[in-house]
Amino acid sequence: CSGGGGNLAFVHHATEQGWVDGAIVAVLTDRQCHANVFAESVGIANHCIDFNGPSQTELLEALEKHKPDVVVTTVHKILCDEVVEAYRGKLVNLHYSLLPAFGGLIGDRPVRAAIEYGARFTGATVHLVDETVDGGRPLVQVAIPLRAEENDFTHLMDLVFRCGCISLMWSIDILLNGGVARNEATRLKMMGRECLASGHVGVVAVVDDERFWQQVMAQTLART
Repeated sequence: CSGGGGNLAFVHHATEQGWVDGAIVAVLTDRQCHANVFAESVGIANHCIDFNGPSQTELLEALEKHKPDVVVTTVHKILCDEVVEAYRGKLVNLHYSLLPAFGGLIGDRPVRAAIEYGARFTGATVHLVDETVDGGRPLVQVAIPLRAEENDFTHLMDLVFRCGCISLMWSIDILLNGGVARNEATRLKMMGRECLASGHVGVVAVVDDERFWQQVMAQTLART
Protein backbone atom coordinates (compact mmCIF):
# COMPACT_ATOMS: atom_id res chain seq x y z
CA CYS A 1 0.00 0.00 0.00
CA SER A 2 0.94 3.64 -0.40
CA GLY A 3 -2.02 5.65 0.83
CA GLY A 4 -5.34 5.83 2.60
CA GLY A 5 -6.05 2.13 3.03
CA GLY A 6 -9.60 2.15 1.66
CA ASN A 7 -9.12 -0.98 -0.46
CA LEU A 8 -7.30 -2.58 2.47
CA ALA A 9 -10.23 -1.88 4.80
CA PHE A 10 -12.67 -3.39 2.30
CA VAL A 11 -10.62 -6.55 1.76
CA HIS A 12 -10.20 -6.93 5.52
CA HIS A 13 -13.97 -6.67 5.94
CA ALA A 14 -14.51 -9.18 3.12
CA THR A 15 -12.26 -11.71 4.84
CA GLU A 16 -13.99 -11.18 8.18
CA GLN A 17 -17.40 -11.73 6.55
CA GLY A 18 -16.18 -14.88 4.80
CA TRP A 19 -16.69 -13.43 1.32
CA VAL A 20 -13.05 -14.31 0.68
CA ASP A 21 -11.74 -17.54 2.17
CA GLY A 22 -8.51 -16.15 3.54
CA ALA A 23 -6.94 -13.57 5.81
CA ILE A 24 -4.55 -10.65 5.38
CA VAL A 25 -1.18 -11.78 6.77
CA ALA A 26 0.70 -8.49 6.39
CA VAL A 27 0.61 -4.96 5.02
CA LEU A 28 3.78 -3.64 3.38
CA THR A 29 4.11 0.05 2.56
CA ASP A 30 6.75 2.25 0.96
CA ARG A 31 6.01 5.10 3.39
CA GLN A 32 4.25 5.55 6.70
CA CYS A 33 0.66 6.12 5.65
CA HIS A 34 -2.94 5.58 6.69
CA ALA A 35 -2.76 1.95 5.60
CA ASN A 36 -0.22 1.30 8.37
CA VAL A 37 -2.49 2.97 10.91
CA PHE A 38 -5.47 0.87 9.84
CA ALA A 39 -3.46 -2.37 9.85
CA GLU A 40 -2.14 -1.62 13.32
CA SER A 41 -5.64 -0.89 14.62
CA VAL A 42 -7.00 -4.28 13.53
CA GLY A 43 -3.96 -6.32 14.52
CA ILE A 44 -2.41 -6.95 11.10
CA ALA A 45 1.39 -7.09 10.90
CA ASN A 46 2.66 -4.11 8.93
CA HIS A 47 6.06 -2.87 7.81
CA CYS A 48 7.32 0.23 6.06
CA ILE A 49 10.11 -0.95 3.79
CA ASP A 50 12.50 0.30 1.12
CA PHE A 51 11.28 -0.44 -2.42
CA ASN A 52 14.05 1.53 -4.11
CA GLY A 53 16.88 -1.00 -4.23
CA PRO A 54 17.63 -2.49 -7.66
CA SER A 55 16.53 -5.98 -6.58
CA GLN A 56 14.08 -4.89 -3.85
CA THR A 57 15.77 -7.22 -1.37
CA GLU A 58 13.84 -5.90 1.62
CA LEU A 59 10.54 -6.57 -0.14
CA LEU A 60 11.57 -10.10 -1.07
CA GLU A 61 12.62 -10.77 2.52
CA ALA A 62 9.29 -9.51 3.87
CA LEU A 63 7.32 -11.61 1.39
CA GLU A 64 9.36 -14.69 2.23
CA LYS A 65 8.69 -14.12 5.92
CA HIS A 66 4.90 -13.95 5.52
CA LYS A 67 4.55 -16.47 2.63
CA PRO A 68 1.38 -15.02 1.03
CA ASP A 69 -0.76 -16.89 -1.48
CA VAL A 70 -1.81 -13.60 -3.13
CA VAL A 71 -0.01 -10.24 -3.15
CA VAL A 72 -2.04 -7.10 -3.85
CA THR A 73 0.34 -4.51 -5.30
CA THR A 74 -1.50 -1.23 -4.65
CA VAL A 75 1.81 0.52 -3.97
CA HIS A 76 3.09 3.39 -6.09
CA LYS A 77 6.26 1.55 -7.11
CA ILE A 78 7.28 -0.60 -10.05
CA LEU A 79 8.16 -4.12 -8.92
CA CYS A 80 11.52 -5.38 -10.13
CA ASP A 81 11.89 -8.50 -12.27
CA GLU A 82 13.16 -10.55 -9.31
CA VAL A 83 9.94 -9.96 -7.36
CA VAL A 84 7.73 -10.61 -10.37
CA GLU A 85 9.50 -13.88 -11.15
CA ALA A 86 9.45 -15.09 -7.54
CA TYR A 87 5.69 -14.46 -7.17
CA ARG A 88 4.47 -14.80 -10.74
CA GLY A 89 0.78 -15.67 -10.83
CA LYS A 90 0.27 -14.41 -7.27
CA LEU A 91 0.69 -10.66 -7.87
CA VAL A 92 -2.40 -8.57 -8.68
CA ASN A 93 -2.77 -4.86 -9.26
CA LEU A 94 -5.82 -2.59 -9.20
CA HIS A 95 -5.96 0.11 -11.89
CA TYR A 96 -8.72 2.68 -12.35
CA SER A 97 -9.36 2.20 -16.05
CA LEU A 98 -10.43 -0.46 -18.51
CA LEU A 99 -6.94 -1.58 -19.39
CA PRO A 100 -5.14 -1.37 -21.72
CA ALA A 101 -6.65 2.12 -21.93
CA PHE A 102 -4.74 4.73 -19.94
CA GLY A 103 -2.16 2.33 -18.58
CA GLY A 104 0.82 3.80 -16.75
CA LEU A 105 -1.23 6.43 -14.90
CA ILE A 106 -1.87 6.17 -11.17
CA GLY A 107 -4.55 7.26 -8.72
CA ASP A 108 -7.47 9.13 -10.28
CA ARG A 109 -5.46 10.20 -13.33
CA PRO A 110 -6.78 7.41 -15.61
CA VAL A 111 -10.36 8.50 -14.87
CA ARG A 112 -9.55 12.15 -15.59
CA ALA A 113 -7.79 11.09 -18.79
CA ALA A 114 -10.82 9.07 -19.91
CA ILE A 115 -13.10 12.08 -19.42
CA GLU A 116 -10.71 14.44 -21.22
CA TYR A 117 -10.35 11.98 -24.11
CA GLY A 118 -14.11 11.69 -24.49
CA ALA A 119 -14.23 7.98 -23.65
CA ARG A 120 -17.68 6.47 -23.21
CA PHE A 121 -16.61 4.23 -20.33
CA THR A 122 -14.27 4.26 -17.39
CA GLY A 123 -13.95 1.59 -14.75
CA ALA A 124 -11.59 -0.61 -12.82
CA THR A 125 -9.30 -3.49 -13.78
CA VAL A 126 -7.57 -6.00 -11.54
CA HIS A 127 -4.84 -7.75 -13.48
CA LEU A 128 -1.95 -10.10 -12.94
CA VAL A 129 1.38 -8.32 -12.64
CA ASP A 130 4.16 -9.10 -15.10
CA GLU A 131 7.30 -7.25 -16.25
CA THR A 132 5.28 -4.67 -18.19
CA VAL A 133 3.56 -1.65 -16.66
CA ASP A 134 -0.17 -2.38 -16.32
CA GLY A 135 0.21 -5.03 -19.01
CA GLY A 136 -0.63 -8.30 -17.26
CA ARG A 137 -3.69 -10.42 -18.02
CA PRO A 138 -6.93 -8.95 -16.60
CA LEU A 139 -8.76 -11.06 -14.02
CA VAL A 140 -11.80 -8.82 -13.42
CA GLN A 141 -12.95 -5.60 -15.04
CA VAL A 142 -15.91 -3.37 -14.18
CA ALA A 143 -17.18 -0.94 -16.82
CA ILE A 144 -18.84 2.32 -15.78
CA PRO A 145 -20.68 4.30 -18.50
CA LEU A 146 -19.64 7.95 -18.47
CA ARG A 147 -22.26 10.64 -18.69
CA ALA A 148 -22.11 13.42 -21.26
CA GLU A 149 -21.06 15.73 -18.45
CA GLU A 150 -19.49 14.45 -15.25
CA ASN A 151 -20.11 17.44 -13.01
CA ASP A 152 -19.15 15.78 -9.74
CA PHE A 153 -15.75 14.13 -10.06
CA THR A 154 -15.60 13.22 -6.36
CA HIS A 155 -18.88 11.32 -6.70
CA LEU A 156 -17.59 9.51 -9.80
CA MET A 157 -14.34 8.54 -8.07
CA ASP A 158 -16.31 7.16 -5.14
CA LEU A 159 -18.12 4.91 -7.62
CA VAL A 160 -14.84 3.89 -9.28
CA PHE A 161 -13.37 3.12 -5.85
CA ARG A 162 -16.30 0.85 -4.98
CA CYS A 163 -16.05 -0.95 -8.32
CA GLY A 164 -12.34 -1.39 -7.65
CA CYS A 165 -13.05 -2.94 -4.26
CA ILE A 166 -15.49 -5.44 -5.76
CA SER A 167 -13.02 -6.25 -8.55
CA LEU A 168 -10.24 -6.80 -6.04
CA MET A 169 -12.34 -9.09 -3.87
CA TRP A 170 -13.40 -11.20 -6.85
CA SER A 171 -9.85 -11.40 -8.17
CA ILE A 172 -8.45 -12.56 -4.84
CA ASP A 173 -11.14 -15.22 -4.71
CA ILE A 174 -10.27 -16.32 -8.26
CA LEU A 175 -6.60 -16.78 -7.39
CA LEU A 176 -7.33 -18.58 -4.14
CA ASN A 177 -9.59 -21.00 -6.02
CA GLY A 178 -7.51 -22.04 -8.98
CA GLY A 179 -6.93 -18.86 -10.92
CA VAL A 180 -9.63 -19.27 -13.58
CA ALA A 181 -11.68 -16.14 -14.36
CA ARG A 182 -15.26 -16.81 -15.40
CA ASN A 183 -16.46 -15.71 -18.83
CA GLU A 184 -19.73 -14.24 -17.68
CA ALA A 185 -21.02 -10.81 -16.76
CA THR A 186 -22.76 -9.44 -13.70
CA ARG A 187 -24.79 -6.25 -13.69
CA LEU A 188 -24.10 -4.08 -10.68
CA LYS A 189 -26.22 -1.14 -9.60
CA MET A 190 -24.10 1.20 -7.55
CA MET A 191 -24.81 4.79 -6.52
CA GLY A 192 -27.77 4.85 -8.89
CA ARG A 193 -25.71 3.81 -11.93
CA GLU A 194 -25.59 0.58 -13.88
CA CYS A 195 -22.15 -1.03 -14.12
CA LEU A 196 -21.08 -4.26 -15.78
CA ALA A 197 -18.59 -6.62 -14.16
CA SER A 198 -16.71 -9.38 -15.98
CA GLY A 199 -17.27 -12.12 -13.44
CA HIS A 200 -19.38 -13.22 -10.53
CA VAL A 201 -18.42 -14.75 -7.22
CA GLY A 202 -21.78 -14.45 -5.54
CA VAL A 203 -21.51 -11.61 -3.02
CA VAL A 204 -23.26 -8.69 -4.69
CA ALA A 205 -25.89 -7.81 -2.09
CA VAL A 206 -23.77 -5.04 -0.58
CA VAL A 207 -22.86 -3.21 -3.76
CA ASP A 208 -25.68 -0.68 -3.56
CA ASP A 209 -25.88 -0.56 0.24
CA GLU A 210 -24.87 3.01 1.05
CA ARG A 211 -24.70 2.36 4.79
CA PHE A 212 -22.21 -0.46 4.21
CA TRP A 213 -19.87 1.72 2.14
CA GLN A 214 -20.06 4.56 4.63
CA GLN A 215 -19.11 2.12 7.37
CA VAL A 216 -16.10 0.92 5.38
CA MET A 217 -14.87 4.46 4.84
CA ALA A 218 -15.59 5.48 8.43
CA GLN A 219 -13.55 2.50 9.60
CA THR A 220 -10.61 3.88 7.67
CA LEU A 221 -11.07 7.57 8.41
CA ALA A 222 -11.61 7.00 12.13
CA ARG A 223 -8.10 5.63 12.36
CA THR A 224 -6.29 8.24 10.28
